[in-house]
Amino acid sequence: MQKITWEINELFIFPETYGCPVKANEIHVKPRWEQQVDDLSVSLSGIYHLSAFLEFDVDKEREKQLSNECTLIDEVEWQDKQAYFEYAIPLDVNLPKERVVHSTIQLNTRDIDVQLRDDGICHIKCQVDCLYDEVQDESSEVVQSYESNTVIHHSETVSDPVSDSEITEVEESILSEFLWDLEEHYTRVEIPLNKVRY
Repeated sequence: MQKITWEINELFIFPETYGCPVKANEIHVKPRWEQQVDDLSVSLSGIYHLSAFLEFDVDKEREKQLSNECTLIDEVEWQDKQAYFEYAIPLDVNLPKERVVHSTIQLNTRDIDVQLRDDGICHIKCQVDCLYDEVQDESSEVVQSYESNTVIHHSETVSDPVSDSEITEVEESILSEFLWDLEEHYTRVEIPLNKVRY
C-alpha cells in the first residue's frame, strides 16, 4: 500500500453566552467522499464530518480574540453540561491519475488534537492518510496482447486470402452507409488528376 498524508486545521468560536470551552470529551472526524476520474486526475469530493462534545465554563472570562478566521458555531445540543455540535469540513482533493486510477482509495483520520484557548477558540487539527495500491506497469502486457492479436490476424489472412478488389468494395460499402446517415445531402464529384494544378 502507498500513502499520501495531509493535515486538517479548523478554528471554531462559540457565542459568549456559552462561556469559554474548557474540556473536549470526544472528537470524531470521518471522511465521506465521492470519486471521479477525468483526463488528468482522480478527484475526491465530499466532506469531513466533524462531531464533538465540549464542556464550557460560563464564569470564565475570555481573553481578546486575535484571530478572525474562525467558524462560528451558534447551535449546539446540550446534554447535561456538555455541548454537542457537528460540522462539515469541505473535502476536495486531486490525486495523480497514473498512480491511483486502478486502485481502491481509503481515507483515514488519525492523531486528532484539540486546543482550547483562553480567547474561546477551539482549534482542531488531525492527519488524513490516503491509502491506495501501487499501480503496476501494464505496458508489457499490452504489447504482448497486441502482438498476439497481430499474429492471429496474420494467420487468418494467410489461410483465407482476400483480393484487393474485395477490400475496395467493402470500403466503398462502409463509406456509402456512413454518407447516407448524414443529415445533409452530399454530391460526389470525381476530378481527373491531369486537371489538378500543383
